[in-house]
Amino acid sequence: MLLSPATAFSVSDPKSDHITYTATYTPLDESGSLPPGASDGASGVRAGGGGRPPGTNFNYDDVTYGECIKHGNTNGQPNWVKNHFALCRRGTVQVVGTDVDTGEPVGTLTYVETIVGYAFQGERTVAFDQYFDNIQSTGTIKDKTTFLINRWNEANGNGPILHKGEKHNGVTQVSGGFRGEVGSAKEDPSLTSWKRDNMEILIFDEDEASGTGKDKVHTFNFVPATFFISDGSHNVQLPEPEITVRFDSAPYLKYKKGSIFTDIRATMNYDRGNADVKETAQHIWDAQNRPEITVPKKAGKKIPGGLSSMPLHRIFYDTKLRDRNRDTARAACQAEWPNYSSDGKDCDEYPFSTTKEGAYNANGNFSARALTSKDNQKAGSQLSAWYNDDRILDGDAFYVHVS
Repeated sequence: MLLSPATAFSVSDPKSDHITYTATYTPLDESGSLPPGASDGASGVRAGGGGRPPGTNFNYDDVTYGECIKHGNTNGQPNWVKNHFALCRRGTVQVVGTDVDTGEPVGTLTYVETIVGYAFQGERTVAFDQYFDNIQSTGTIKDKTTFLINRWNEANGNGPILHKGEKHNGVTQVSGGFRGEVGSAKEDPSLTSWKRDNMEILIFDEDEASGTGKDKVHTFNFVPATFFISDGSHNVQLPEPEITVRFDSAPYLKYKKGSIFTDIRATMNYDRGNADVKETAQHIWDAQNRPEITVPKKAGKKIPGGLSSMPLHRIFYDTKLRDRNRDTARAACQAEWPNYSSDGKDCDEYPFSTTKEGAYNANGNFSARALTSKDNQKAGSQLSAWYNDDRILDGDAFYVHVS
């Protein structure tokens, strides 16, 4: 339970060695409103700017500072991952000082923390804008004598601290460092300082040598773990929920290296209202929702990949399986539409031949259909582009949604 800043305290403060401190972090699911004077965009919102750092020319759909505040987190989750390259987190932090003799609260610190995250195409890098809004302190917690050190750790609150210039498990902070620590660009970590300038920009690079497998994949858990120091050198550390980032150097993607936020279901979207791909989109919709009308016929057919079904998994390196998937689907088309090729049509298959769930190992739980060649090839081009744009690697799970 969060204490109100108006909570009454004793007239005289207890001695500092008679106070213990506890800290809690509570995710904010509900939407909020922008602080006075703040704009909706990410850049220029606070001193020091904000927004995506310069990098690869890619059409990102970022979360702005204002959008993050208005949206909040998602369904009780600690983060809202808008897409593989954009993350938002909001939470309320409260520190309470308690008199060990009476058990009564003697001071509080509360604020709202907002984190906006940026993953990248073309770089094994991740960046965060971190805001500390609505800072309020009462009782024994004083603005000038209480310090907030903004530390980020690896894996958990007791993991290695990601200090500027130090590499831990392949990850190095390359931004200005944590406020108040040696080497930091901003040395004053008092609450007075945070109220004056309540934002920090953090950028982390990752070393490709830390990756494994053909795609040099490395998954790293970042844990914001704010460290509070109060009068009398009493301190308390507050580990927050982790933020998971995957780095890779997949040679078959357009951008040969990159990073993503993993806590989202990757979904390829098709639209039956799009004239360019309406036949393919309808085929996938039928396969997911009316498998009994699809070819080949099979009693009790269940075809995966829909949002309420089991996911598909991309295959890239197993070219033999991809070829077998195509051959199996084409055989089904040939049996049903013997002249489809000479009629200018392609054999479309779902699940896609580029997935582990494709026709060869599907035990009949797939659909093949002769479609207009132009429509089918356009849909295939859209899938290939999406694999690149969303950094879908060999073995990655994903879903297909048809509107």
